[in-house]
Amino acid sequence: MKKIYFLIILAAFCTSCSKDASPSDPDPNSTLVACFEVSKEILMVGENLQINNCSVGAIAYSYNLGNGETRTEENPTVVYGKPGDYTIALTVSDEALETKTVSKQVLVNDAIVEDFFIFPEIADGFNGIPLETGINPENGLIYYIKLLEDLESTGGEKFYYTELDENYMQSFNYIADKPYNSNSAFVNFYASGNMNFVFSRTLDGLYGTQEVNYNSSWSFLNGINSSTKHSYGYLADGANFLYFGTEEDSSIYKTAVETRNSSGDAFEVILNSFGDADSMIGDMIEVENGFIAFGAVFSKNDTNPKITNYKPLLIFFDSGLNVTSHFIYEDSVLDSKISSSNDLNGSYHLEQLSNGNIAMYANGELTLANATGTKISSSYFEETKNNQAMVSLGNSFVLSSEENLRKFDNNGSQIKELNYPGNYLPEILNIDGNLFFIAGFDIEGEIKLLYGSTDTNLNPINLNE
Repeated sequence: MKKIYFLIILAAFCTSCSKDASPSDPDPNSTLVACFEVSKEILMVGENLQINNCSVGAIAYSYNLGNGETRTEENPTVVYGKPGDYTIALTVSDEALETKTVSKQVLVNDAIVEDFFIFPEIADGFNGIPLETGINPENGLIYYIKLLEDLESTGGEKFYYTELDENYMQSFNYIADKPYNSNSAFVNFYASGNMNFVFSRTLDGLYGTQEVNYNSSWSFLNGINSSTKHSYGYLADGANFLYFGTEEDSSIYKTAVETRNSSGDAFEVILNSFGDADSMIGDMIEVENGFIAFGAVFSKNDTNPKITNYKPLLIFFDSGLNVTSHFIYEDSVLDSKISSSNDLNGSYHLEQLSNGNIAMYANGELTLANATGTKISSSYFEETKNNQAMVSLGNSFVLSSEENLRKFDNNGSQIKELNYPGNYLPEILNIDGNLFFIAGFDIEGEIKLLYGSTDTNLNPINLNE
Protein backbone atom coordinates (compact mmCIF):
# COMPACT_ATOMS: atom_id res chain seq x y z
CA MET A 1 0.00 0.00 0.00
CA LYS A 2 2.84 2.36 0.83
CA LYS A 3 4.46 1.62 -2.54
CA ILE A 4 1.24 2.54 -4.42
CA TYR A 5 0.91 5.81 -2.44
CA PHE A 6 4.54 6.68 -3.22
CA LEU A 7 4.01 6.10 -6.97
CA ILE A 8 0.98 8.39 -7.02
CA ILE A 9 2.98 11.19 -5.36
CA LEU A 10 5.90 10.64 -7.77
CA ALA A 11 3.57 10.76 -10.81
CA ALA A 12 2.01 13.99 -9.60
CA PHE A 13 5.43 15.49 -8.99
CA CYS A 14 6.66 14.54 -12.49
CA THR A 15 3.50 15.92 -14.10
CA SER A 16 4.12 19.23 -12.35
CA CYS A 17 7.73 19.25 -13.64
CA SER A 18 6.52 18.64 -17.18
CA LYS A 19 4.14 21.61 -17.08
CA ASP A 20 6.81 23.96 -15.71
CA ALA A 21 9.18 22.95 -18.54
CA SER A 22 6.63 23.67 -21.28
CA PRO A 23 6.91 27.23 -22.69
CA SER A 24 3.28 27.07 -23.79
CA ASP A 25 1.88 26.90 -20.25
CA PRO A 26 1.55 30.24 -18.45
CA ASP A 27 3.19 30.90 -15.12
CA PRO A 28 0.29 30.71 -12.63
CA ASN A 29 1.79 33.68 -10.76
CA SER A 30 2.16 35.82 -13.92
CA THR A 31 -0.45 38.12 -15.42
CA LEU A 32 1.41 38.31 -18.79
CA VAL A 33 -0.29 36.48 -21.68
CA ALA A 34 0.83 36.47 -25.33
CA CYS A 35 -2.07 36.36 -27.73
CA PHE A 36 -2.93 37.44 -31.29
CA GLU A 37 -5.49 36.65 -33.98
CA VAL A 38 -5.15 36.85 -37.78
CA SER A 39 -7.82 38.07 -40.16
CA LYS A 40 -7.44 34.88 -42.22
CA GLU A 41 -5.28 31.78 -42.13
CA ILE A 42 -5.23 31.27 -45.91
CA LEU A 43 -4.55 34.26 -48.16
CA MET A 44 -3.06 35.26 -51.51
CA VAL A 45 0.30 36.78 -52.37
CA GLY A 46 -0.02 40.55 -52.09
CA GLU A 47 -3.19 40.38 -49.99
CA ASN A 48 -3.35 42.32 -46.72
CA LEU A 49 -3.25 40.26 -43.52
CA GLN A 50 -4.47 42.05 -40.40
CA ILE A 51 -2.95 40.93 -37.10
CA ASN A 52 -5.00 41.83 -34.02
CA ASN A 53 -3.25 41.68 -30.67
CA CYS A 54 -5.14 40.19 -27.69
CA SER A 55 -2.24 39.94 -25.23
CA VAL A 56 -2.70 40.73 -21.53
CA GLY A 57 -0.22 42.70 -19.43
CA ALA A 58 2.14 43.49 -22.31
CA ILE A 59 3.84 46.81 -22.97
CA ALA A 60 6.06 45.77 -25.94
CA TYR A 61 5.39 43.59 -28.96
CA SER A 62 7.70 41.90 -31.48
CA TYR A 63 6.29 39.95 -34.41
CA ASN A 64 8.50 37.63 -36.46
CA LEU A 65 6.56 37.16 -39.69
CA GLY A 66 8.49 34.09 -40.83
CA ASN A 67 9.82 35.77 -43.98
CA GLY A 68 12.77 37.60 -42.44
CA GLU A 69 10.65 40.61 -41.53
CA THR A 70 9.94 41.78 -37.98
CA ARG A 71 7.37 44.31 -36.80
CA THR A 72 6.86 46.08 -33.47
CA GLU A 73 3.39 47.59 -33.95
CA GLU A 74 0.69 46.28 -31.67
CA ASN A 75 -1.71 45.48 -34.53
CA PRO A 76 0.30 45.35 -37.78
CA THR A 77 -1.04 44.92 -41.28
CA VAL A 78 1.33 42.77 -43.32
CA VAL A 79 1.65 41.38 -46.85
CA TYR A 80 3.63 38.42 -48.16
CA GLY A 81 5.41 38.73 -51.50
CA LYS A 82 5.88 35.01 -52.13
CA PRO A 83 3.74 31.91 -51.62
CA GLY A 84 4.48 29.47 -48.81
CA ASP A 85 3.71 28.39 -45.24
CA TYR A 86 4.70 31.09 -42.76
CA THR A 87 4.88 30.88 -38.97
CA ILE A 88 4.08 34.18 -37.28
CA ALA A 89 5.55 34.40 -33.76
CA LEU A 90 4.64 37.14 -31.28
CA THR A 91 6.90 37.83 -28.31
CA VAL A 92 5.53 40.21 -25.69
CA SER A 93 7.14 41.67 -22.60
CA ASP A 94 5.91 43.47 -19.50
CA GLU A 95 7.40 46.09 -17.20
CA ALA A 96 9.29 43.40 -15.27
CA LEU A 97 10.93 42.33 -18.58
CA GLU A 98 9.23 38.97 -18.46
CA THR A 99 8.51 37.62 -21.96
CA LYS A 100 5.98 35.25 -23.43
CA THR A 101 5.75 33.91 -26.99
CA VAL A 102 2.90 32.51 -29.04
CA SER A 103 2.79 31.51 -32.73
CA LYS A 104 0.34 30.77 -35.55
CA GLN A 105 0.71 29.54 -39.12
CA VAL A 106 -0.71 31.09 -42.28
CA LEU A 107 -0.73 29.71 -45.82
CA VAL A 108 0.01 32.15 -48.65
CA ASN A 109 -1.06 31.03 -52.13
CA ASP A 110 -0.04 32.38 -55.52
CA ALA A 111 -1.99 35.51 -56.36
CA ILE A 112 -3.68 36.00 -59.71
CA VAL A 113 -1.75 39.04 -60.90
CA GLU A 114 -4.66 40.18 -63.06
CA ASP A 115 -6.41 41.09 -59.82
CA PHE A 116 -3.89 43.88 -59.19
CA PHE A 117 -2.37 44.96 -62.51
CA ILE A 118 -3.63 46.42 -65.78
CA PHE A 119 -2.27 44.79 -68.93
CA PRO A 120 -2.45 47.13 -71.96
CA GLU A 121 -2.78 45.33 -75.24
CA ILE A 122 0.45 44.54 -77.06
CA ALA A 123 -0.26 42.51 -80.20
CA ASP A 124 1.18 39.03 -80.58
CA GLY A 125 4.48 39.10 -82.39
CA PHE A 126 5.51 42.42 -80.82
CA ASN A 127 7.71 43.39 -77.88
CA GLY A 128 6.67 46.38 -75.79
CA ILE A 129 9.62 47.66 -73.73
CA PRO A 130 9.18 50.62 -71.31
CA LEU A 131 12.13 53.04 -71.41
CA GLU A 132 10.89 55.99 -69.32
CA THR A 133 7.90 56.98 -67.17
CA GLY A 134 6.98 60.40 -65.80
CA ILE A 135 4.37 63.12 -65.31
CA ASN A 136 3.69 65.57 -68.13
CA PRO A 137 4.10 69.02 -66.47
CA GLU A 138 1.65 70.61 -68.93
CA ASN A 139 -1.40 68.42 -68.23
CA GLY A 140 -0.43 66.35 -65.15
CA LEU A 141 -0.94 63.01 -66.94
CA ILE A 142 1.25 59.95 -66.56
CA TYR A 143 3.30 59.29 -69.68
CA TYR A 144 5.72 56.62 -70.78
CA ILE A 145 8.10 56.07 -73.67
CA LYS A 146 8.10 52.58 -75.09
CA LEU A 147 10.03 50.72 -77.74
CA LEU A 148 7.74 48.60 -79.94
CA GLU A 149 9.57 45.82 -81.77
CA ASP A 150 8.01 43.84 -84.63
CA LEU A 151 9.33 40.30 -84.23
CA GLU A 152 7.63 38.69 -87.24
CA SER A 153 7.49 41.03 -90.22
CA THR A 154 8.97 44.25 -91.56
CA GLY A 155 7.42 46.67 -89.08
CA GLY A 156 10.80 47.39 -87.57
CA GLU A 157 11.48 48.93 -84.17
CA LYS A 158 9.83 52.23 -83.25
CA PHE A 159 9.58 54.58 -80.27
CA TYR A 160 6.17 55.79 -79.05
CA TYR A 161 5.04 58.35 -76.49
CA THR A 162 1.93 57.26 -74.53
CA GLU A 163 -0.23 59.17 -72.03
CA LEU A 164 -2.72 57.69 -69.57
CA ASP A 165 -5.94 59.38 -68.47
CA GLU A 166 -7.48 58.97 -64.99
CA ASN A 167 -8.93 55.60 -66.05
CA TYR A 168 -5.58 54.39 -67.46
CA MET A 169 -6.88 54.64 -71.01
CA GLN A 170 -4.03 55.39 -73.39
CA SER A 171 -3.37 57.74 -76.26
CA PHE A 172 -0.06 57.57 -78.11
CA ASN A 173 2.10 59.25 -80.73
CA TYR A 174 4.90 57.92 -82.90
CA ILE A 175 8.29 59.50 -82.11
CA ALA A 176 11.02 57.89 -84.21
CA ASP A 177 12.47 54.69 -85.63
CA LYS A 178 15.22 52.97 -83.68
CA PRO A 179 18.42 52.91 -85.76
CA TYR A 180 20.70 51.18 -83.24
CA ASN A 181 20.54 49.24 -79.97
CA SER A 182 18.73 51.35 -77.40
CA ASN A 183 17.55 50.79 -73.85
CA SER A 184 17.51 54.34 -72.51
CA ALA A 185 15.30 57.34 -73.25
CA PHE A 186 13.97 60.55 -71.73
CA VAL A 187 11.98 63.64 -72.69
CA ASN A 188 12.40 67.29 -71.69
CA PHE A 189 9.29 69.50 -71.84
CA TYR A 190 10.35 73.05 -72.70
CA ALA A 191 8.34 76.05 -71.51
CA SER A 192 7.55 76.82 -75.16
CA GLY A 193 5.57 73.57 -75.35
CA ASN A 194 8.23 71.87 -77.47
CA MET A 195 9.38 68.38 -76.48
CA ASN A 196 12.95 67.12 -76.74
CA PHE A 197 13.21 63.30 -76.93
CA VAL A 198 16.62 61.75 -76.37
CA PHE A 199 17.55 58.11 -77.11
CA SER A 200 20.80 56.30 -76.56
CA ARG A 201 22.48 54.65 -79.53
CA THR A 202 25.03 51.87 -79.10
CA LEU A 203 27.49 52.03 -81.98
CA ASP A 204 30.60 50.00 -82.78
CA GLY A 205 32.70 52.80 -81.31
CA LEU A 206 30.47 52.82 -78.19
CA TYR A 207 28.17 55.75 -77.53
CA GLY A 208 25.79 57.81 -79.63
CA THR A 209 22.65 59.91 -79.26
CA GLN A 210 19.51 60.32 -81.34
CA GLU A 211 17.44 63.43 -80.54
CA VAL A 212 14.11 64.44 -82.06
CA ASN A 213 12.04 67.53 -81.31
CA TYR A 214 8.28 68.08 -81.62
CA ASN A 215 6.02 71.01 -80.86
CA SER A 216 2.91 70.76 -78.67
CA SER A 217 0.81 69.78 -81.71
CA TRP A 218 3.14 66.86 -82.48
CA SER A 219 4.56 68.48 -85.58
CA PHE A 220 8.13 67.31 -86.17
CA LEU A 221 10.65 70.15 -85.76
CA ASN A 222 14.09 68.61 -86.26
CA GLY A 223 16.38 65.75 -85.38
CA ILE A 224 19.99 65.59 -84.25
CA ASN A 225 22.31 62.58 -84.29
CA SER A 226 25.69 62.28 -82.62
CA SER A 227 28.16 59.41 -82.68
CA THR A 228 30.46 60.85 -80.00
CA LYS A 229 28.23 61.58 -77.01
CA HIS A 230 25.31 60.26 -75.01
CA SER A 231 22.99 61.94 -72.51
CA TYR A 232 21.33 59.86 -69.79
CA GLY A 233 19.08 62.61 -68.43
CA TYR A 234 18.83 66.26 -67.41
CA LEU A 235 18.33 68.60 -64.46
CA ALA A 236 16.63 71.97 -64.42
CA ASP A 237 19.11 74.66 -63.34
CA GLY A 238 17.23 77.93 -63.06
CA ALA A 239 16.16 78.86 -66.58
CA ASN A 240 18.70 76.44 -68.06
CA PHE A 241 19.05 72.64 -68.21
CA LEU A 242 22.01 70.42 -67.39
CA TYR A 243 22.22 67.38 -69.69
CA PHE A 244 24.56 64.78 -68.19
CA GLY A 245 26.26 61.76 -69.73
CA THR A 246 29.50 61.21 -71.61
CA GLU A 247 31.34 62.62 -74.63
CA GLU A 248 34.34 61.46 -76.60
CA ASP A 249 37.37 63.72 -76.42
CA SER A 250 40.75 62.73 -77.91
CA SER A 251 39.59 59.10 -78.21
CA ILE A 252 38.62 58.98 -74.52
CA TYR A 253 35.06 59.14 -73.22
CA LYS A 254 34.79 61.69 -70.41
CA THR A 255 31.96 62.61 -68.07
CA ALA A 256 29.96 65.40 -69.66
CA VAL A 257 27.63 68.06 -68.24
CA GLU A 258 26.16 70.15 -71.06
CA THR A 259 24.29 73.38 -70.29
CA ARG A 260 21.34 74.24 -72.55
CA ASN A 261 19.12 77.31 -72.48
CA SER A 262 15.33 77.29 -72.21
CA SER A 263 15.07 76.73 -75.97
CA GLY A 264 17.34 73.69 -75.86
CA ASP A 265 20.42 75.35 -77.38
CA ALA A 266 23.68 74.08 -75.87
CA PHE A 267 26.21 76.80 -74.97
CA GLU A 268 28.66 75.09 -72.59
CA VAL A 269 29.95 71.59 -71.90
CA ILE A 270 32.19 70.55 -68.99
CA LEU A 271 34.27 67.40 -69.49
CA ASN A 272 36.20 65.51 -66.82
CA SER A 273 38.31 62.35 -66.79
CA PHE A 274 38.33 59.82 -63.96
CA GLY A 275 40.20 56.58 -63.64
CA ASP A 276 42.61 55.23 -66.25
CA ALA A 277 40.34 55.22 -69.31
CA ASP A 278 36.67 56.04 -70.01
CA SER A 279 34.00 57.46 -67.72
CA MET A 280 30.34 58.48 -67.80
CA ILE A 281 27.53 59.98 -65.68
CA GLY A 282 24.26 58.02 -65.52
CA ASP A 283 22.35 60.13 -62.99
CA MET A 284 22.79 63.47 -61.27
CA ILE A 285 21.00 65.31 -58.45
CA GLU A 286 21.16 68.79 -56.97
CA VAL A 287 22.10 69.06 -53.28
CA GLU A 288 22.50 71.95 -50.85
CA ASN A 289 26.01 73.02 -51.88
CA GLY A 290 26.11 71.84 -55.48
CA PHE A 291 25.55 68.57 -57.29
CA ILE A 292 26.27 64.84 -56.94
CA ALA A 293 26.64 62.54 -59.96
CA PHE A 294 26.72 58.74 -60.26
CA GLY A 295 28.20 56.79 -63.14
CA ALA A 296 31.13 54.54 -63.89
CA VAL A 297 34.70 54.24 -65.10
CA PHE A 298 35.67 51.46 -67.50
CA SER A 299 37.87 50.43 -70.43
CA LYS A 300 36.43 49.78 -73.88
CA ASN A 301 37.93 47.17 -76.17
CA ASP A 302 37.59 46.29 -79.86
CA THR A 303 37.39 42.58 -79.04
CA ASN A 304 35.36 40.62 -76.50
CA PRO A 305 34.77 41.38 -73.76
CA LYS A 306 33.99 44.86 -75.07
CA ILE A 307 33.96 46.39 -71.57
CA THR A 308 36.50 45.67 -68.81
CA ASN A 309 37.59 47.24 -65.50
CA TYR A 310 34.06 48.52 -64.83
CA LYS A 311 33.72 50.35 -61.48
CA PRO A 312 30.96 52.62 -60.08
CA LEU A 313 31.86 56.30 -59.84
CA LEU A 314 30.52 58.99 -57.47
CA ILE A 315 31.34 62.66 -58.16
CA PHE A 316 30.78 65.75 -56.00
CA PHE A 317 30.48 69.14 -57.75
CA ASP A 318 30.18 72.63 -56.29
CA SER A 319 27.46 74.98 -57.54
CA GLY A 320 29.75 76.06 -60.40
CA LEU A 321 30.16 72.43 -61.56
CA ASN A 322 33.75 72.23 -60.40
CA VAL A 323 34.71 68.76 -59.14
CA THR A 324 35.40 68.87 -55.40
CA SER A 325 35.92 65.13 -54.81
CA HIS A 326 35.16 61.75 -56.32
CA PHE A 327 35.11 58.06 -55.39
CA ILE A 328 35.78 55.00 -57.55
CA TYR A 329 34.41 51.87 -55.87
CA GLU A 330 37.05 49.26 -56.65
CA ASP A 331 35.31 46.16 -55.25
CA SER A 332 32.25 46.18 -57.52
CA VAL A 333 31.05 42.79 -58.77
CA LEU A 334 30.11 44.40 -62.09
CA ASP A 335 33.60 44.06 -63.54
CA SER A 336 32.75 40.40 -64.15
CA LYS A 337 29.13 41.13 -65.18
CA ILE A 338 29.54 43.96 -67.73
CA SER A 339 30.81 42.52 -71.01
CA SER A 340 29.08 44.54 -73.75
CA SER A 341 28.52 48.19 -74.57
CA ASN A 342 24.79 47.37 -74.50
CA ASP A 343 25.15 46.71 -70.77
CA LEU A 344 25.85 50.43 -70.28
CA ASN A 345 22.73 51.30 -72.26
CA GLY A 346 20.24 51.21 -69.35
CA SER A 347 19.02 53.04 -66.25
CA TYR A 348 21.18 54.66 -63.55
CA HIS A 349 19.66 55.96 -60.31
CA LEU A 350 21.03 58.20 -57.55
CA GLU A 351 19.20 59.28 -54.38
CA GLN A 352 20.25 61.11 -51.20
CA LEU A 353 18.27 59.97 -48.16
CA SER A 354 17.09 61.91 -45.12
CA ASN A 355 20.11 60.86 -43.01
CA GLY A 356 22.50 62.04 -45.74
CA ASN A 357 23.38 58.58 -47.03
CA ILE A 358 23.67 58.18 -50.80
CA ALA A 359 22.07 55.24 -52.65
CA MET A 360 23.36 54.31 -56.13
CA TYR A 361 21.74 51.64 -58.32
CA ALA A 362 22.59 50.38 -61.81
CA ASN A 363 23.01 47.06 -63.61
CA GLY A 364 21.59 45.13 -60.64
CA GLU A 365 24.12 46.50 -58.12
CA LEU A 366 23.10 48.70 -55.17
CA THR A 367 25.85 50.73 -53.49
CA LEU A 368 25.24 52.74 -50.32
CA ALA A 369 27.65 55.46 -49.18
CA ASN A 370 27.61 58.09 -46.45
CA ALA A 371 27.19 61.80 -47.17
CA THR A 372 30.89 62.23 -47.98
CA GLY A 373 31.02 59.23 -50.33
CA THR A 374 32.60 56.57 -48.09
CA LYS A 375 31.10 53.21 -48.99
CA ILE A 376 28.82 51.58 -46.40
CA SER A 377 27.58 48.47 -48.21
CA SER A 378 26.74 46.94 -51.58
CA SER A 379 24.34 44.28 -52.87
CA TYR A 380 23.97 42.55 -56.22
CA PHE A 381 20.73 41.04 -57.53
CA GLU A 382 21.43 38.20 -59.94
CA GLU A 383 19.82 38.04 -63.40
CA THR A 384 18.49 41.60 -63.11
CA LYS A 385 18.09 43.47 -66.41
CA ASN A 386 19.94 46.78 -66.76
CA ASN A 387 16.65 48.72 -67.08
CA GLN A 388 15.51 49.02 -63.43
CA ALA A 389 14.21 51.73 -61.09
CA MET A 390 14.82 53.30 -57.69
CA VAL A 391 12.78 55.92 -55.80
CA SER A 392 13.52 57.68 -52.52
CA LEU A 393 10.93 57.86 -49.74
CA GLY A 394 13.04 60.14 -47.54
CA ASN A 395 14.14 57.81 -44.76
CA SER A 396 13.85 54.71 -46.98
CA PHE A 397 13.90 53.78 -50.65
CA VAL A 398 12.41 51.24 -53.06
CA LEU A 399 14.11 49.62 -56.03
CA SER A 400 13.17 47.03 -58.63
CA SER A 401 15.09 43.89 -59.48
CA GLU A 402 14.26 40.76 -61.46
CA GLU A 403 10.60 40.00 -60.53
CA ASN A 404 10.89 41.79 -57.18
CA LEU A 405 10.27 45.19 -55.64
CA ARG A 406 12.44 45.76 -52.58
CA LYS A 407 12.25 48.35 -49.79
CA PHE A 408 15.33 49.40 -47.77
CA ASP A 409 15.88 51.62 -44.75
CA ASN A 410 18.29 54.56 -45.00
CA ASN A 411 21.19 52.38 -43.87
CA GLY A 412 20.69 49.91 -46.73
CA SER A 413 18.98 47.07 -44.82
CA GLN A 414 16.14 45.41 -46.75
CA ILE A 415 12.87 45.65 -44.81
CA LYS A 416 10.28 44.52 -47.36
CA GLU A 417 10.02 42.54 -50.59
CA LEU A 418 7.17 42.04 -53.05
CA ASN A 419 7.35 39.43 -55.78
CA TYR A 420 5.81 40.60 -59.09
CA PRO A 421 6.19 39.44 -62.71
CA GLY A 422 8.15 42.44 -64.04
CA ASN A 423 11.56 42.17 -65.69
CA TYR A 424 12.03 45.72 -67.09
CA LEU A 425 11.11 48.77 -65.01
CA PRO A 426 12.86 52.09 -65.75
CA GLU A 427 11.07 54.38 -63.24
CA ILE A 428 8.86 54.28 -60.15
CA LEU A 429 6.64 57.34 -59.62
CA ASN A 430 5.53 58.57 -56.19
CA ILE A 431 2.05 59.98 -56.83
CA ASP A 432 0.12 61.33 -53.83
CA GLY A 433 1.88 58.92 -51.47
CA ASN A 434 1.43 55.80 -53.60
CA LEU A 435 3.92 54.20 -55.97
CA PHE A 436 3.05 53.71 -59.65
CA PHE A 437 5.07 51.87 -62.25
CA ILE A 438 4.94 50.56 -65.80
CA ALA A 439 6.93 47.38 -66.28
CA GLY A 440 7.74 44.99 -69.07
CA PHE A 441 7.60 41.26 -68.45
CA ASP A 442 8.80 38.22 -70.38
CA ILE A 443 6.14 35.78 -71.54
CA GLU A 444 6.53 33.03 -74.16
CA GLY A 445 9.49 34.73 -75.83
CA GLU A 446 7.88 38.17 -76.00
CA ILE A 447 7.85 41.28 -73.79
CA LYS A 448 4.49 42.70 -72.73
CA LEU A 449 3.51 45.60 -70.44
CA LEU A 450 1.74 45.96 -67.10
CA TYR A 451 0.65 48.95 -65.01
CA GLY A 452 1.04 48.46 -61.26
CA SER A 453 0.73 50.34 -57.99
CA THR A 454 1.55 49.82 -54.31
CA ASP A 455 1.56 51.92 -51.18
CA THR A 456 4.95 52.92 -49.78
CA ASN A 457 5.10 49.69 -47.77
CA LEU A 458 4.77 47.67 -51.02
CA ASN A 459 1.20 46.58 -50.30
CA PRO A 460 -0.34 46.13 -53.79
CA ILE A 461 -3.17 48.42 -54.88
CA ASN A 462 -5.78 46.94 -57.19
CA LEU A 463 -5.90 49.15 -60.27
CA ASN A 464 -8.90 47.23 -61.64
CA GLU A 465 -11.27 48.32 -58.84
